[in-house]
Amino acid sequence: MENNRATLVYKILGLVGILDTIFVLVLNGGINLGTLLPGILGVVLLFWGLKRDYLRKHFLKGHFRRFRRLVRLGILVLLASFILIESLLLYNTKDPVPSKVDYLIILGAGLNGDKLSWTLWERVDKGLRILQDNKDMKVVVSGGKGPGEWITEAEAMQRYLVDQGIAKERIIKEEQSTSTMENFRYTRLLLGQQLNYEPSKPVLVITNDFHMFRGKILARRNGLNPVGVPSPTPWYLRPNTYLREYFAVVKSLVLDW
Repeated sequence: MENNRATLVYKILGLVGILDTIFVLVLNGGINLGTLLPGILGVVLLFWGLKRDYLRKHFLKGHFRRFRRLVRLGILVLLASFILIESLLLYNTKDPVPSKVDYLIILGAGLNGDKLSWTLWERVDKGLRILQDNKDMKVVVSGGKGPGEWITEAEAMQRYLVDQGIAKERIIKEEQSTSTMENFRYTRLLLGQQLNYEPSKPVLVITNDFHMFRGKILARRNGLNPVGVPSPTPWYLRPNTYLREYFAVVKSLVLDW
């Protein structure tokens, strides 16, 4: 009975993963690791659920016992690190905002041609409201030109802000970056050219909630003092984005220096 229940659970989880990937792709969630990984895991789980007894009988029974122990240990370590990092992502979404901040940074998030993607529009619109309430604040719009983009993300963000009444003199464009690490590296160089900028002073950083933890780590590595201002993520993308961000955090902790 327990064996049948476990098999049913694997099948259900596999179908859920596959349907999740199809659902997000249909809703234009973009082709990335966060979108595809649930489907890939779903195929593996579904195959295991369908062929579990056969595989255990012909390949795993009495064989590869040491290998099976290593696999189980690896799964436990992976699960523990996943729970830890996901907890940090959820905890590090929003910081108390100081009363006086001179600079705001908005991180790029993709264009459709020369139009803001929904994710990027959310970020820039949140930045717009902050700039409207803080007339002396300047903003760094950070993002280069990626595949399928006709202009840089920084240029698109500047156009939106100017159209909404923000003076062009308040906007600093960073157009070289192609990653979060480069966002902050090149932004730090531009801020260093501003007469009133002091590295010890806080700067507001707008990015999506799931991305804030990693963003603040990379900002500090580049000599910035970040204060997180999260932009919401659509509900249907949250599982995929938080799953993808786990791997992005691991990569950044190891490689982004």
